[in-house]
Amino acid sequence: MKKINWRIVNLALWLEVILSYLLPFQVTDTFQYRAGFPMPFLSVHAGSPGISPFLSMHLDPVGLLLDVTILYLAISAGVKICKRSR
Repeated sequence: MKKINWRIVNLALWLEVILSYLLPFQVTDTFQYRAGFPMPFLSVHAGSPGISPFLSMHLDPVGLLLDVTILYLAISAGVKICKRSR
């Protein structure tokens, strides 16, 4: 088993955060928005105007971990392909 490349993990995590803000949100019903790529991991419930947005957010750590793992595998496969072509 190979060691984990922490630079690629860092890149995958930052890429996940940036993509979740740049890609469009998924609207599940009239009051809930979900964000994340390739699977949604952040849910925001649009509630009353007086409620803080931080209190209406739900972060799914398992979904975030799965997204980062998928991006890590994709980036590491791309790096291997680039190294072979040289």
